[in-house]
Amino acid sequence: MRTGVFGRWRGQIAVAFLAIAMPTFWLTHSAQACSAAPPPVRDINAIDYHTGPNGMGSDPALKARNDAAMEPMRTFVRLVSASADHYLADNTEPAAACAIGNLRQWADGGAMLGAISNSQAERERAGILSGIAFAYLKTRASASPADRAAIEPWLDKLASGVEAGLGDQAKPVSRIVALAGLATMATAAATGNREHGRFAQTAFDASLAAIDADGVLTVEMGGAERALFDQDFALGSLVMTAELAARQSGEDWYAHGDGAIHRLADRVLDGLRDPSWFADQTGKSQFLPSGRDLAWIAFYARRFPDRFAGRVPDGAVFQSPRLGGDLTVLAEKWVRN
Repeated sequence: MRTGVFGRWRGQIAVAFLAIAMPTFWLTHSAQACSAAPPPVRDINAIDYHTGPNGMGSDPALKARNDAAMEPMRTFVRLVSASADHYLADNTEPAAACAIGNLRQWADGGAMLGAISNSQAERERAGILSGIAFAYLKTRASASPADRAAIEPWLDKLASGVEAGLGDQAKPVSRIVALAGLATMATAAATGNREHGRFAQTAFDASLAAIDADGVLTVEMGGAERALFDQDFALGSLVMTAELAARQSGEDWYAHGDGAIHRLADRVLDGLRDPSWFADQTGKSQFLPSGRDLAWIAFYARRFPDRFAGRVPDGAVFQSPRLGGDLTVLAEKWVRN
């Protein structure tokens, strides 16, 4: 697939948003029925579908099995993220109560604190934690003291698990390090636990240090046809980690590493327009990110409009639970131009 993503972006995002995001939970913008969460899932029995000597390949059959195994947890994070988005957009208290109630149910059940089957389960937990921590951060003001006493220690335990499972500094820095940083930074913002913030900054700075002169995370170029997709995945985590730092402490993490994040952003944005550089480097046509995988753009374009030079399509909707939910609304509230 050598065609750039920009010419067909609007249609892809609309399809992805309708298929993945909110309508299954909020039947209409005004119908505010709260869907019941799936029962808490304590053990994460993920299926590792990565193949090849460097683990960069993918077995479609195993991936389908993993998707099926993970669906209850993914349903949960989509549900609470949608409720939190509804509250953020309209200040609708029933939506906040819905998110808090479902988070409390999973906290009381010790969800995702049991057995972790393998490295894929560690990665899945990090992505889900990021989504639920963002949802709680948006709705925390509506939580009762009892709710906070249940939810916040649970989130802290999940973050500690992510740090233990994905914090091996001896391994090459990959998109998963950036994801772990985002999950722990979102938790730090949601619970006020500074230890998680320190881990997040270490992961963030390590990720920036791993961006080479070409503007890519070197290890992720081993992903062949997924090289551009994986660079974009890492970039989304880094952008939203920087945004959380700006929101919580006013610090400019975009300037860390001599602005290395901008080298990565330039390379990804160029690749979205024309993926031929990635195809030439890997010898493979590229699987292009779309929809929720591009949600970070809502923040980056608003934060750095001159760098973007109008490369965001008009009316696009950027939604990803992992990156913070409805990022169009969130960026409007968090970033003042």
